Amino acid sequence: MEPTKEQPGVVANGRAARLLRDLVPLYALAAAVLCAAGSWYLLKELAPLLRPLILAVFLAYTILPAHSALRRRVPAKVAGPLLVLLVATVVLGLAVLIYGNLIDLKAELPRLIERAQGLIERLRTWGRGHLPVWVLDPVPDAAQAEAETAARLKALTSGLVNTAASFLAEALIVVFYLVFLLLEARRFPERVRAVFPPEQADRVLGILGSINRAMASYLRAKVLSSLVTALPVVAILWAFGVSFPGSWGVLAFVGNFIPLVGSLVALVLPVLLAFLELEPPLRPLAVLVLLMLVQFVTNNFIEPRLTAHAVDLSPLVVLVALAFWGLCWGVVGMVLAVPLTVMLKIVGENIALTRPLTRLMAER
Repeated sequence: MEPTKEQPGVVANGRAARLLRDLVPLYALAAAVLCAAGSWYLLKELAPLLRPLILAVFLAYTILPAHSALRRRVPAKVAGPLLVLLVATVVLGLAVLIYGNLIDLKAELPRLIERAQGLIERLRTWGRGHLPVWVLDPVPDAAQAEAETAARLKALTSGLVNTAASFLAEALIVVFYLVFLLLEARRFPERVRAVFPPEQADRVLGILGSINRAMASYLRAKVLSSLVTALPVVAILWAFGVSFPGSWGVLAFVGNFIPLVGSLVALVLPVLLAFLELEPPLRPLAVLVLLMLVQFVTNNFIEPRLTAHAVDLSPLVVLVALAFWGLCWGVVGMVLAVPLTVMLKIVGENIALTRPLTRLMAER
């Protein structure tokens, strides 16, 4: 018998099927790139809406345990409004404190510039007697150094005041969101069960329960470690007479929420102000040493014990999250980087397609 020949149409269909099968990974990659680009665009454009909302959600995680404890002592109808009023007063009070202190700092700017100019001239005088000429040649003259220092201080102070004004406005929006989140928290499980079938509702509530436990554990540990950092900072700066110790304490508290770099960056401004305000040089050096000692003890002994099991993320994942959310939402994004990544990791663990990726993100 003669061998049967394949029909041309069958051969063409087979080649098309193989070509389509080979193109599936490219289509998936293109779809992933489009989704990532669209998500980045939406996160950037909707930042004024999403940032205060997510901040309010994480504040709610820290407040709800206190609300449960307060309900055991006072009626439920009184506990909610009382706690909301207390939190709103604290948040707005801190925002007003920081804004007012930065306005005062801007008013004292001429005195600080004069002090900085004196320090520069003193260093130049010392250098003429102790350093070789080739070291002093690249140093600009006094007038140029004074002008550059004044311009940098003015730009820094103006930027801080504008940032504080934005922070005050965003704090008002956060409080607004927080009020409604606390009012709706108790009824949310009932609404989920009313919308989804029983099995799906149990799964959704289970994922939310895992997120709640992880967020509560992380925020409890970070709040305690941040308080342990901020309170000694305030005490040291107040004892040495550095201006605005309360604002620097708030900065240290918030900076401790930014892993790896936040706590160190939060020390730069108060130490710089100490060198501009305090005499003799031993006093600002003492402030620097004491603040670094506080950071060393907190970062190496206290915080690791508090957050040892609160976050199961690889250090590389933390760095990538800091870079991504910092580019997307600035300082607020860096503060929220770890909690948002933990939340995404928990959601990914419950999806079969993304489960291997979430296992790679874990430290243990």
